[in-house]
Amino acid sequence: MVYVNDHYGRLGNKMFITASAYGLARLHSCHLYISPQITKQMNETFILDLSPFLISTTTFNLIINNTSDSMTKITKSVACQYLPELTRPNAILRKHIFELRGYWQSYLHFSKYSEDIREHLFTARQPILEKVSKLFIDIYEQ
Repeated sequence: MVYVNDHYGRLGNKMFITASAYGLARLHSCHLYISPQITKQMNETFILDLSPFLISTTTFNLIINNTSDSMTKITKSVACQYLPELTRPNAILRKHIFELRGYWQSYLHFSKYSEDIREHLFTARQPILEKVSKLFIDIYEQ
């Protein structure tokens, strides 16, 4: 499972960590859990469609609190770097919770799924598109 709880930084940082988590979950056929704080902020701007990878908070809590089937948690904190070892087979193992922290500003963690990310993760909501349109029209008119 790939897990993101780190809600620091502004929208761009959250976009990168979300895209990286999505890319790693897809690459390793894992479930994905992103904290409600992050998904709430992202949903204000984008229409997020993370299914079928995203699991609910309830499911996440059941998994991490299941004492009969313990999970190993691995936390990886980065600062604007690419970790090529994460793209190798079995880099994220079954029965492991892989937590992303820090600033995952390398597109290489998700480049294989960039089209999916554009179409399903970062599709702007209509009011955002209207604001951006108006901004460009105002700039053009000046």
